[in-house]
Amino acid sequence: MSLSGQKPPDRPVPSAPTALPRGAGGSGAERAVPPASGAEPPGTPLQEIVRDLFAEAIGVPRRTVHADSDFFRLGGHPAAAARLLARARRVLGAGLDDRALHEAPTPARFAAAAGERPAAATGPAGAPAGAFDREGSAVLPLRLRGALNAGALQEALGDVGHRHGALRNSRLGSAGTRLRALAAGDHLLELTLPADLVDLWSHTPLAAELALAYRARAGGRAPRWEGPVPEAAPRARAGDLAPTVPPGSRPAPADARVGRLALDWDAGLHQRLARLAAAQGATLFMVVHAALAALLTRLGAGPAITVAAPVPARDSAALRRAVGPYGRVLALSVDTSGDPAFTALLRRVRAADLAAYRAGTAALARPGGIALSVLADSGEAYEAAGLTVRAAPPLLPLRAAALGLILTERHTPAGAPAGIAVTAAYQYDAVGETAAAHLTGQLAALLEAALDAPAATLSRLDGGARPPLAPAGTGEHTAPSPARRPAPAPAAMPVPVAG
Repeated sequence: MSLSGQKPPDRPVPSAPTALPRGAGGSGAERAVPPASGAEPPGTPLQEIVRDLFAEAIGVPRRTVHADSDFFRLGGHPAAAARLLARARRVLGAGLDDRALHEAPTPARFAAAAGERPAAATGPAGAPAGAFDREGSAVLPLRLRGALNAGALQEALGDVGHRHGALRNSRLGSAGTRLRALAAGDHLLELTLPADLVDLWSHTPLAAELALAYRARAGGRAPRWEGPVPEAAPRARAGDLAPTVPPGSRPAPADARVGRLALDWDAGLHQRLARLAAAQGATLFMVVHAALAALLTRLGAGPAITVAAPVPARDSAALRRAVGPYGRVLALSVDTSGDPAFTALLRRVRAADLAAYRAGTAALARPGGIALSVLADSGEAYEAAGLTVRAAPPLLPLRAAALGLILTERHTPAGAPAGIAVTAAYQYDAVGETAAAHLTGQLAALLEAALDAPAATLSRLDGGARPPLAPAGTGEHTAPSPARRPAPAPAAMPVPVAG
């Protein structure tokens, strides 16, 4: 959700519940400071937008700004504070006085001052925002580099399993947990977990807590955790709005098979998208959301377009450190009527998305239809007794959606946009391979057209061809025809993490 052309986001991220204690877990003589303590990434989309504004105003890499980073301790000075407030008023549309930054100097507190409210409900329960394998379980892999003490790892897995209900069966040798040697001193730990017990944003805290426990066990001690595991807001049983159905799709059974297509948008396209987002006071997610709404309208689905957006709901420090289903699937709706210019549509999208991000009672999406996520492949590396623990990319189909589009941003060590891996996860019976490829290619073409002529009306954009999608259920694979410089990206797991 980056607002800067040089700083893409670490993970997509709307609003979370008030935490209640559930029990601390763990015991022993050593009180270890959690590797992620004080350095958790933003836990909501509004926090992430504010994080980007902080980095932009001070002139530091986004990766150095965390949810609880103090603006002034990061190097913020009066001139930077003035820049930040001016930019925040434009981007967030909030009435922030000159004292706002002094009273709320961290992204988490500033987001609350800008109107963010805790989520009244997570879920819905029938539409988990997780990463799934072919059997529907969540897969959270971790890359372990260095000399590995298998006994300490086994004990550490038991510790985090005792602390977090989702990880209760995560011991080596148990169902779904395996350790693979990729090379000397290089292992991949794959944890397959019940899909309704975790979300995509459990990955970083999982790496942090496993590193803490491993460090303690390697030293012959049991870990001591910083605080209790929180409880989230109640989980909604059903959504409020049905997402827009891809034109030409058919109803699919609840246990529909899920397929995947993968392609790559290069650094040049990524940089142009980031620049357009920054110029319009928007995020990359909002730009893609606007293009998707425009495309669906041109294909006959408009003018009221609703997209399902899986997001974390982790507004507290405790929730940002938790492993569990602390997310919600927002129903983001926009009116595309009147043949607006792309930039005008982007302003509508920005207003709708920001309103949903702020509201604790924002509409939730029902299963089915179109879903959109923008993530990032970067993650913190945690040192633990000679071992480096880092989250590796999970599988990312959204089983509850007929078609789920997942954009995973890459960036250079300096924070510059380095390309976007695109995964189209589709239900065979609802959409089919050919239709998923066709729509994904049309989306990239429309984005290119909007970048070339952002003031053009939707009807005059050259991209996003009008023919209906190919029928669902075909077994034929048609490679997407994305941006001008396509480069296939592997979809199979595991995907090695660079560095």
